[in-house]
Amino acid sequence: MTSCDSQRMLELLQQTVSLSGLGLMFGLILLGSALQVATGVGLGLIAGPSLLYFLDSISAVQTAIILNLVLTLCLLPTEVKSISRKPLIDLSLWACFGLPIGFGLLMLLETSTLKLLGASVVLLSVVQLKFFPAKQLSGASSPWITRIGGSVSGAMTGALAIPGPVALWALLSSGTDALTTRGTLRAYFVIAYLLAFALHLGFAGAGSTIWLMSSVLIPAVLCGIAIGVFGRRFITPLHLRRLLEIVLITMGLSLLLKGIIDVI
Repeated sequence: MTSCDSQRMLELLQQTVSLSGLGLMFGLILLGSALQVATGVGLGLIAGPSLLYFLDSISAVQTAIILNLVLTLCLLPTEVKSISRKPLIDLSLWACFGLPIGFGLLMLLETSTLKLLGASVVLLSVVQLKFFPAKQLSGASSPWITRIGGSVSGAMTGALAIPGPVALWALLSSGTDALTTRGTLRAYFVIAYLLAFALHLGFAGAGSTIWLMSSVLIPAVLCGIAIGVFGRRFITPLHLRRLLEIVLITMGLSLLLKGIIDVI
């Protein structure tokens, strides 16, 4: 890259977001990636809502999809052996019904409304993580659990790039064990994010902002992966979970306040 190209990129970045905002985004994506690696939860809940704070709704969600896809592809090889095909296929097929609904909501809702929706999802996820952790259920389960879970997860992917919480609930509620759930979720995320991105490209296109922000923030994802691998060796799971809760609460409340101010 020449000095002229670098200068042009810097000018485009400054037109999109302030340098302080860019630094905060970089830090949040890095932290979210590290927490995702260390705890299994993080970037999926952090990327979309945090980017909504700085970017328009389409750019925020599309950039979040790309960042989550990069992280998922990096982590998938370590969990391929744990994938269960049947729940993966079921979730993916039903997500195809939910994705257009979520994309439609994204196109119809104002950015301020989407901020309120994103903040609500983040804060409710904190409540679920803290007080109602997902647990494997034994015994036969209704196929409607996977159907509903896949559809709602697809809708949340299309609207906010957050497929995880509902898909996790669906797998554990169907009796899938924790190890298989983790691997199957990872594979499902790849499919859901690819389908969501194809849907976005086909009907909304992708402007220069998405590619620019992605190129700047992908290094944060890669650095976060390295930090997460290193950090989980020295930091206890309890402290990592508390850090995750603090980050999600802070981000959720900030986004909620921002959404309220924008509405007013």
